Amino acid sequence: MKKPSQSNWFSGLLALLFALLLFFNANSQGNLSNMSGTNQIYDEMLYNIPVQVEYDQDKYFVSGYEETVNVHLSSANRIQLNLESNEDTRNFQVVADLTKTSLGTSEVQLRVKGLSTAVTAEIEPKTITVTIENKVTKKFDVEAQLPDSIEAEGYKVEQTEISPKSVEITTGEETAKAIDRVVAPLSDVKPTVDSIKQTVNVQALDSKGQILSIENPAPQVKVVVDLALPSKEVGLSITQTGSPPSNVAQYSFSLSDQKVEIRGSKSVLDAIDTIELPVDVSDIKTTKKVKVKVPTNSEYIVSPEEVEVTITPIFMGSDSSYSNTEGQDTATSYSNQFFPTPTTTNENPSSSSSSSSSSSSSSSDSTIESEADDGNSSTPAN
Repeated sequence: MKKPSQSNWFSGLLALLFALLLFFNANSQGNLSNMSGTNQIYDEMLYNIPVQVEYDQDKYFVSGYEETVNVHLSSANRIQLNLESNEDTRNFQVVADLTKTSLGTSEVQLRVKGLSTAVTAEIEPKTITVTIENKVTKKFDVEAQLPDSIEAEGYKVEQTEISPKSVEITTGEETAKAIDRVVAPLSDVKPTVDSIKQTVNVQALDSKGQILSIENPAPQVKVVVDLALPSKEVGLSITQTGSPPSNVAQYSFSLSDQKVEIRGSKSVLDAIDTIELPVDVSDIKTTKKVKVKVPTNSEYIVSPEEVEVTITPIFMGSDSSYSNTEGQDTATSYSNQFFPTPTTTNENPSSSSSSSSSSSSSSSDSTIESEADDGNSSTPAN
């Protein structure tokens, strides 16, 4: 049988061992938790990062390479990653070092320069293909390059002015030999524009019309092109608008111009044969001459811009119209063509709307004769 003192000592030692075991176990769990937290990696994908090409710019001309690449950034430091991801706070550059590359076409390795050590980067793609030539500058005359729509839509070029007429082109020695012409490419214009005025960057083309690489930015020229727009004559048709007085059955219309000229692109002109002319007849009780603007839009120009319309009312229960306008010009009547005369209870059923103009004249003559007999001047009531 053990002594009581030895038993107590053994129990205390065992308890101490268990306590130490629990203590170290708890600390190890905490350390693992902290380690897992600090090892978290953050990622960011950046697109269209410019490639900085390093070479002797006074001596060589470089072309044919992709000017931007994509960069994948990763870091355990979120703050540092955000700094490099933000364009305004970014320190790194993607660089292609050509200082030791020979003339001709070569594949060059890309590298990241100036990146924080807390951030890693992967470039996509990792290489670019470049062409290195000796740099030359030559003078070329410039010609205007009109958009294809100009010819297709029937425009005719009357005069072209380019200022300056010639420019200096900086490019590679071999590229300069391939230049067939230098052009000022013009963009499309609105259908109703009869003059093009644009300031554009010139382009160098080879014999096949392919665009060649030249120094950027390219020289600019100002181009002015005077155009003759296609034109045609179209007829006018009256469209009556407004509310006539209750005692007016219809109106006859006479136009100062039966046709107008329109100018615009060929496709627009081909679609137009007649222009509807809206004429407001509200409260018109006597013959009246009005100026009406010919409808148009941004697709064509019309000339003349307005025409004179003579409006003559034809009253209910009568086959004649009343006119108080003297000295009217002879013009075609539109009463039959657009507004047929309604059936009335007139005793003379054989009369038709086509005689409205002559009837109006007869009525006016009768009125004048009557006034002459009476020796008085009077105005017929409506």
